[in-house]
Amino acid sequence: MTTATENQPKKIPDFYIFLKGAAGENNRVGAAFKHGKGNGLTVLIGNSRYVAFPPKAKSPATPEKGA
Repeated sequence: MTTATENQPKKIPDFYIFLKGAAGENNRVGAAFKHGKGNGLTVLIGNSRYVAFPPKAKSPATPEKGA
C-alpha cells in the first residue's frame, strides 16, 4: 500500500547547508526549502526538521480598559 507522501514527486532544495571540514572541504549536511505558508523556510539537518519565519512587526501598545 502506498501513502500520499510516496506519490509526491521529490522537491529540489532551494538551498543546501554545508559544514566546512578541518581540511577546508565542504560536506553537505542539510537542505532548506521555501516554506509553503508565508516567507519562511523549512530546514532539514540530519534527522531534524526546523521551520524559520521572519519576525513579525510588533503592533503599537494599546491602553488597557479601566486603567
